[in-house]
Amino acid sequence: MDYDKIIRDLGADQHALLARWQLNDAGVHYRAINRRVESGMLEWVSDRVLRIAGAPVLPAQRLMIAVLHAGPDTFVSHETAVAWWGIAGFRLDRVHIAMERCYRRRIDITYVQVHHSTVIPDWCRKMHQGVPVVAPALAVYQLAATASRERLARALDNGWSLGLYDGRTIDRLLRRLGRSGRDGTVAMRELRQQRGDDWTPPASNLESRFDEIAQANGFRFRRQVNIGDDEEWTGRVDFLAEDCPLIVEILSERYHTSLTDREVDEARLHRHTEMGYMVVEVWDHEIFYTPWLVVERIRRARAALLRRSPRPNRPPEGRSRS
Repeated sequence: MDYDKIIRDLGADQHALLARWQLNDAGVHYRAINRRVESGMLEWVSDRVLRIAGAPVLPAQRLMIAVLHAGPDTFVSHETAVAWWGIAGFRLDRVHIAMERCYRRRIDITYVQVHHSTVIPDWCRKMHQGVPVVAPALAVYQLAATASRERLARALDNGWSLGLYDGRTIDRLLRRLGRSGRDGTVAMRELRQQRGDDWTPPASNLESRFDEIAQANGFRFRRQVNIGDDEEWTGRVDFLAEDCPLIVEILSERYHTSLTDREVDEARLHRHTEMGYMVVEVWDHEIFYTPWLVVERIRRARAALLRRSPRPNRPPEGRSRS
């Protein structure tokens, strides 16, 4: 048996890491492992995991060490999985891993936190960048048990906007795991109900933050709506009120400060005003640092529209982004 080939092949798929149990399962006995440690081919990184000597140290190795140390059917989970899938706002400092409750293994790595799940569905067991990890939708679901409502909503929206899952995926998880009493289920159900089947995820943190401000103050907007009809399309606006012809456009210091940019913005504003809309412009820094000014501007615009039309005035037809 070519032990060296077995070691190289396993390491090639696991960021140069190997678990002792994997080598044993492949027929590499303990004395053969020790000889390769003594020769300098392998080095111990925990009492259960080895690394091929000389391999570059990568962020993924820290996650793989935790998973391999814990044993088969273990996956990076919770906050760590959310970060590993590229959802903003989370870090890899502490490594969270999950295994089903039928496995009870001692984990003595200080930076690792173990979670025992009742079940990890087969379709939620993924491999991402060479690391076993739970599916992004399940990672967000796991986050619901400990994260604040605001942080959970932002993570849900960010993953959705990245195309990591959609409403059908969340529904499938809720049907499979959303039994009574499971931590985070109530929050996930409520957030899903707020995001209907025709809901469009925010394209940026700016949109997500404006959504939070609007909902907290009782304003209801559709996001990324095409304005116009089949004969004339005047552009896509950031937000359109659901109950009146009010447009909110979010301007960025980076993209809307040059003379050319402002001329284009003014032309769009004029076209929309002629069509019967009232347009409120807010700057990105106002959304994050002075949201009360944004709220007051919207309230004044709504009051002006009410004076213009005493009866409730639905907005002209706009087409949501598909």
